[in-house]
Amino acid sequence: MRSTRLEQMGKGDEAVVFKARPNTVTHKEPFRPKKEARTPLVVQPFKLSTERRALEQQEFDQRVTEKEALRIKMEEEQRRERKEEKEITRMQQEQVHSAQPIRRYKPVTVKKSEVPLTVPHSLNF
Repeated sequence: MRSTRLEQMGKGDEAVVFKARPNTVTHKEPFRPKKEARTPLVVQPFKLSTERRALEQQEFDQRVTEKEALRIKMEEEQRRERKEEKEITRMQQEQVHSAQPIRRYKPVTVKKSEVPLTVPHSLNF
């Protein structure tokens, strides 16, 4: 294996002879980029994430206030219904007839009158 390598290296020395190609770049015209005939860029408006988040927060706050208002309204309605139910039960209890107890007064004492009795007489026409 070593002998074949040495032989290849010997052949390689002959093949390593450098030969430059002729310089053609100096005879050519220099490179100049061509301008494209396209329209200039139109600047588009951009949105910042902070603006988007501010809008989302505002919408969220609005939904929260609507829910809170709805909750307060529902609580008020429930309170009103409970009050009406209590009023109805109170009125029903008042409508039920219950016997009134006999009231106790001072006993009545009869006194004799001091005025004399009238004497009856018939009329003459």
